[in-house]
Amino acid sequence: RNNARGISIRKLFDQIPTLLSRMCPCMLMSPLSVAQFIDTDADKFDLIVFDEASQMPTYEAVGAIARGKNVIIVGDPKQMPPTSFFSVSTVDEDNIEMEDLESILDDCLALSIPSKYLLWHYRSKHESLIAFSNSEYYDNKLMTFPSPDNIESKVRIVNINGYYDKGKSRQNRAEAQAVVNEIARRLRSEELRKKSIGVVTFSI
Repeated sequence: RNNARGISIRKLFDQIPTLLSRMCPCMLMSPLSVAQFIDTDADKFDLIVFDEASQMPTYEAVGAIARGKNVIIVGDPKQMPPTSFFSVSTVDEDNIEMEDLESILDDCLALSIPSKYLLWHYRSKHESLIAFSNSEYYDNKLMTFPSPDNIESKVRIVNINGYYDKGKSRQNRAEAQAVVNEIARRLRSEELRKKSIGVVTFSI
């Protein structure tokens, strides 16, 4: 917006309702942007598509749904639900499931809205990366593709003799030290230090 002589995007969209759909027949927007820039009285979109719907709370989605004639909701009900866990400073660990929110995907499945399952999985560079999830969460229904070196798994578990100090520090120091040791080992290696490292933890 140009404060000197321009107008807001919302006002501009309101002034060119028929021209907007001809210039931009496909618009990529967040639910918040839809609420900010598209008037509820404007001509309805032919189709609204939500991606990663398992991560979207229903209250964020309804505004965009109201601005369309049809809706396609894409998501994986086996993924973790949206959560308020990271947006609050204190978490009730005894009732951690209460931190989770219902997603628009959950609500659509609960209402028995017609659904179609996509079972071909091609996104893992190595089949072992999806094998555990396929077995434990998808009842081995996913169609996966064998890797050239399928004998060797790209995933392994390392058991650490540690424990989560729930009542006091809320840390697992042994696991944390094991992660630090592994990072140090990689940084000391001429070959491994060239690769990037990602660390994911389940503890605050």
